[in-house]
Amino acid sequence: MVEHTVLCIGTEDGVSDITATLEGEPDLAPVGRTSVADAAEFLQAESVGAVVTEYDLPDGTGLDVVGSIREHAPQTPCVLYTDVRPGDIDTGSFGDAIVEYLNRDLPDAADRLGFVVGDVIAHSAQVGFLVPDDEESRLDALESYDVDELPIEESFERLTDLITSHFDAAVAFIGLIEKDEENFLACTGADWDSLTREKTICTHSMLQEDVMVVEDIREDKRFAENQQLHDLGIVSYAGANMTTPEGQIIGQVCLIDHERRSYSAQQRAELQQFAETAMEILELRQSLLEAAGPEVTA
Repeated sequence: MVEHTVLCIGTEDGVSDITATLEGEPDLAPVGRTSVADAAEFLQAESVGAVVTEYDLPDGTGLDVVGSIREHAPQTPCVLYTDVRPGDIDTGSFGDAIVEYLNRDLPDAADRLGFVVGDVIAHSAQVGFLVPDDEESRLDALESYDVDELPIEESFERLTDLITSHFDAAVAFIGLIEKDEENFLACTGADWDSLTREKTICTHSMLQEDVMVVEDIREDKRFAENQQLHDLGIVSYAGANMTTPEGQIIGQVCLIDHERRSYSAQQRAELQQFAETAMEILELRQSLLEAAGPEVTA
């Protein structure tokens, strides 16, 4: 299991109470900070599974901490653990950050805190994910390919076999990124069918023009807390965009390894060429399907 770092922010006495409460929770590793500035510095440098903050802090408020979360890792959940009433808090300042409110004056507040933190970590990925600016037209472009009717499985499997061998990689896959999940059309080295978009690294990779490489996901704050990626044995990642002739990114061709790995500029260029080949196969098969026209039945 991945141990989730929980950044706890409060006054000297307050943060001691928070960390002491969470230290007894399985899979949670509380780290204390006593100012907005120290919390912001920590968030820039480290990956955290969640943040627990008091409202009144020596150099600001818990909302300032929420602002740092929104800037550096907007999908990181935050628990506002305070005796300040919600009506006295500008909740509109939360923006895209995920904020849970827990009144610390409640009789069972300390007992509930560990449960709340564990729950928001478990469910934080469900709130959404970053999408391209052209998401609607991108999905329309993807829908124009009748993937279920195209005989591409064997061609793509041969291609992922070749990619795995060429790069001496543990896993290679070709995936189409749909509205809520990435479906793998071919996968060599693993038996993967799909991943939800909030869990797959390709959600981030597709936003980059060039090949995206993550040498070690354990050192990347976007993925260090992603339990599903760890369960799959993913350590390093490289992904290249599959782009339609009209410029819509509909999928990825990716490499996975179970150990830290880097890729040279030449290797990145070669991976992009494989992605272009996959797109050309898809285009050719779609053109042939359309040329054949609808079947005529008696």
